Amino acid sequence: MKILIAEDDAVSRRILSALLEKSGHSAIVAENGKTAWEIMQRSDAPRIAIIDWIMPELDGVEVCEKIRSIKTDSPPYIIMLTIRGSKVDTIKGLESGANDYVSKPYDPGELRARVNAGKRLIDLQDKVKEQMSALAMREKKIEALLAEKELLLYEVHHRIKNNLNTVMNLLTLQADAAKTKSTSEALVSAASRMKAMSLLYDRLYRSDNISSMPIDKYVPPLMEEILSVFPDRFRVELFVEMPNDKLDAEKLSSLGIILNELAFNSMKYAFKGRQTGMISVTAYRKENEIYCEFEDDGIGLPKEINFEKSKTFGFTLVKGIARQMGGSIRLLPHSGTRYEIKFPINF
Repeated sequence: MKILIAEDDAVSRRILSALLEKSGHSAIVAENGKTAWEIMQRSDAPRIAIIDWIMPELDGVEVCEKIRSIKTDSPPYIIMLTIRGSKVDTIKGLESGANDYVSKPYDPGELRARVNAGKRLIDLQDKVKEQMSALAMREKKIEALLAEKELLLYEVHHRIKNNLNTVMNLLTLQADAAKTKSTSEALVSAASRMKAMSLLYDRLYRSDNISSMPIDKYVPPLMEEILSVFPDRFRVELFVEMPNDKLDAEKLSSLGIILNELAFNSMKYAFKGRQTGMISVTAYRKENEIYCEFEDDGIGLPKEINFEKSKTFGFTLVKGIARQMGGSIRLLPHSGTRYEIKFPINF
């Protein structure tokens, strides 16, 4: 390792040079502080410097201060060499930027040990620098991969959304062309289910967490979307109040399909012969379960229909999905129609 010796006494310079070269180092000498400062400004400046305090041109303290003013990520290790041995002088030397302090007359073994300590510190510093450089390169690679991932996700999102919209539009067109009302309504209902899933997918994609979402970020816009397909939507008042508890995507999708079926039934049957109506969807958390209530103020279910035993597709679907969620759905006593959907929140 190249080591600077800044010493105005020629004999001392030769002795120090011989000592360092015997230890396997290469000595670069400077006879005064000015020359030492010029050497330390070079691009290939020594990484260790032994600087005498008392020198012409610039003293050791001034040289230390100038060296420390250089902005570099590889600062040299400086050993101050002086006959001054008081605590005040030691403090002043260290505060000027010296890493170590050796008083004259010095013991060759001690100086060699201090130089070796400096070399170990320099080697450690270089190793840390190398590791930091490697980490920086890895970080750049990771950033590039993340950018590529974002681009791919955007492309996949774009294609999936287009495909979902295509299916919804085809179902809607087929519903318009259907020869019977029941067929048309079935196709419109299927398109609405697709819309519920499309809305969830879009919301999850735009959120920070693609695996879960707060209920209040999904259900209110979903209900607006469901009711918007009906031409008499303006006659029905909608009230939605949801907690901000997070649900995983699977539970949100299941809840969306159930609410879609219930809302479709209400819009199709509950307000016949009425100019206005009201649909309310509320939910709350009790311990580790979500209780969601759907109700309308319509005419209610016909007496001959038993919700629990009904085999109609819509009712069978919502009961089956509720069971898949680990929960249940039941019809509650009400002047109109009122359902309670209960399921665990854990995921």
